[in-house]
Amino acid sequence: MASIDVLESRLKRGEDPNARASIAVLLHGPVGGLEVLLVKRALNPSDPWSGDMAFPGGRRRPNDSDLLETALRETMEETSIDLRNHRFLGSLNPVASENDPEMIVQPFVFLCSERPRVVLSYELCSHMWIPLDKLRRSRGMARVRGGISPAYLIDGEIVWGLTYRVLEDLLGLMEAF
Repeated sequence: MASIDVLESRLKRGEDPNARASIAVLLHGPVGGLEVLLVKRALNPSDPWSGDMAFPGGRRRPNDSDLLETALRETMEETSIDLRNHRFLGSLNPVASENDPEMIVQPFVFLCSERPRVVLSYELCSHMWIPLDKLRRSRGMARVRGGISPAYLIDGEIVWGLTYRVLEDLLGLMEAF
């Protein structure tokens, strides 16, 4: 696996003008042992992503200057992690939500020099740092919401949908070195 500098050079700069939300992809660890932070959304009947494994993030607010600021704000609100203290690497390809295809989400990637302490908001019920190598080995198919979907099957959790597609994009960049 190549260095973080190579990953950074392969990531995009800026954001998709059609995106209305953003997420933060937090990486931690040495290049050969990188982990990614995933959070589990709390059960909430009004949340279309209720109970799903996800990245910290959310919708852009009118007072956010850009989607990067949205990712910073949402990550702080949901996990108490201040991303301004970590290295911004760039952005991945924007992804459309399957629940709402007009909801384009812009992923931003950060490298944490130390594993940050996570304090979950009421919107979340758990979190996990998952080694990228473990993700690669856990690809499969899962029955989700009445259908079969490609997914990662990790420690009893199903990582699918938008989160799966973002992780596939990230892993694809890292395998292309």
